[in-house]
Amino acid sequence: MFDDSSHDDFNDDEFDDEEWSEEQWEDFFQQEDDQKRRLQELLDKYGFTEEGLRRAFEEMGYYIPEEDDEFDEIDSLDEIEDDIDDILEQEYGSWEPDISDQSHLQNAHPLFRTCYYLVLKIMKSLRHIRVKHRDHPIIIFQTGLFECMSKLIRAGYDDIDSKLEAERGLILAALKRARKALFLSLLTIPRLDALKIFSDTTLTLYRNQITELLKQINQEIILNKTEK
Repeated sequence: MFDDSSHDDFNDDEFDDEEWSEEQWEDFFQQEDDQKRRLQELLDKYGFTEEGLRRAFEEMGYYIPEEDDEFDEIDSLDEIEDDIDDILEQEYGSWEPDISDQSHLQNAHPLFRTCYYLVLKIMKSLRHIRVKHRDHPIIIFQTGLFECMSKLIRAGYDDIDSKLEAERGLILAALKRARKALFLSLLTIPRLDALKIFSDTTLTLYRNQITELLKQINQEIILNKTEK
């Protein structure tokens, strides 16, 4: 087990120059997961108010700028209405993903493009559905897809040049994380089916597309394992 205690300080930007192994990157990702879970627990405890956020961040060890620090002023959260869903609906309710615009994907790996368009398609189909708690199957389903895309970005698949520069250990650890996240979404489909949120045809389509994406990720894992 590698010692990642050097990353316990959130304000420490210094990293070792030595290349990490896949196991070290996996341990690092696990620490990230633990931090996110802890932060969520603190936000649940203290609430999503300005004071709650400050207490949660301070307890996590994040640096909280003072009022006289040189940062753009942020409107007080007290001025925000209680129903954040209404605000999001007003701001983004008419948003439509522009699938025809591929300029930002010109240098992306085909695997990332497949994941990106799948996420966009599912986001579009879910944008009018509102849920009230994080354990809802829709949230779990979306979280798996977002986590998959996030880990592909960490491995450089959104930019082939970045992937060529990425450490092999990072690529393998991130790909396996992406695969695990997709499994989470795939295993949630029966729960979505029970809720009758989507038609049987739509769910079958999503299941097939996620399964195909899983196959592509497995191929990338095998490819990177065999590369010298």
